[in-house]
Amino acid sequence: MESAQSCVLSLKRILLAVAAVVFLMIFWTWVSSPMIVTFTGTGSVNVPATSATVGFSLLSTDASPQGAIVAVTQKAKSVREMIKAGGVSEEDILESQVTSAPAQTGGYQALISMGAKTVHVTGVPDLIGKLYAAGAGVVNQPVLSVENRADLEAKAVDEAMKDAKKQTSLFALKNLKFVRKIVAVSQQTSGSTSTATSRADVITESTSQEAAANGVFKIVKAVSVSYKMW
Repeated sequence: MESAQSCVLSLKRILLAVAAVVFLMIFWTWVSSPMIVTFTGTGSVNVPATSATVGFSLLSTDASPQGAIVAVTQKAKSVREMIKAGGVSEEDILESQVTSAPAQTGGYQALISMGAKTVHVTGVPDLIGKLYAAGAGVVNQPVLSVENRADLEAKAVDEAMKDAKKQTSLFALKNLKFVRKIVAVSQQTSGSTSTATSRADVITESTSQEAAANGVFKIVKAVSVSYKMW
């Protein structure tokens, strides 16, 4: 009788040991093979533009190349003085070398490309009108810029990380998972997430009165974040 009971106890111990080993194997597999999930978060920062750069070209024609060069040089000098009178400093005015070539309609033409950077962003439309009135052939779309760009880009990345974390938390809650840690982070470089500039047509929650007046410099960043999850 005692021998039978001893055999039963031994069998129970063996079964418990096997069950423990199986449990440990399953647990180890679960721990060592986490789910890897990746979420893409986006963040943006809208701030008033602090400066605008306007590029334009000046063209003159004459019967001789020397006459065309003199004419366009005089035109550039006049435009430069006009720009300076509008509050643009000398060092913020760029001017290319004169190029001369035969004109399709006969004679010769001379071309100078120029650019002006102004902090008076609200006065850019008036400046463009004056440039055309002064004889500018083509005035390019103004390019807005902002100070402390690196800090603003870092802020946009931080907002993108928060967005990715929020998505991860919602996924974990929905699927009864536990988030362990971040294993990889990469920034997107597609056209849809690169830095962009735009004008503010209306005032929204993300644009101040000053931003709407000066034009909005918008920085958009996206990050892909991979998490280990059990």
